[in-house]
Amino acid sequence: MNKVKTLSILSISLLVINLILIWFLVTNKMPHNRKEGPKKIIIEQLDFNESQIKEYEKLIDLHRTSIRQSELEMMAMKNELYTTLQKQEQTDIADSLIAAIGNKQIQIEHIHYKHFQDIKQLCQPEQLKLFDELCKDIAKLFAHKPLPPHEK
Repeated sequence: MNKVKTLSILSISLLVINLILIWFLVTNKMPHNRKEGPKKIIIEQLDFNESQIKEYEKLIDLHRTSIRQSELEMMAMKNELYTTLQKQEQTDIADSLIAAIGNKQIQIEHIHYKHFQDIKQLCQPEQLKLFDELCKDIAKLFAHKPLPPHEK
């Protein structure tokens, strides 16, 4: 009888834990917008027509090309920076490279900002209000991964 009682308590405990886990997963679902991608979200939120979508796709291609080039340049600078660790007394070179990497990151942010200025130019007057709403969440839309609750 003692074993039956222990197994019953254990089974009920596991059931409760599973129900709590299911409840947690259902109530804390991450938005599925990330799967759709920022491109689709922007098109839907701004209610772009076919010609606007074609222009937007051209802007995306130009933006990606600029960003890739800048990121490759920054990666080369980072590689050069970390090779200075092998040498003695290279602080001047390292400081210069760190400053150059920072400037390249600033340039990348300017590219991103210009991209959204170009998207705004695609908008019709009635879409500008939608664009203003989109601007409130642009950083979240392009975040690589959401921050854990304790880091927000």
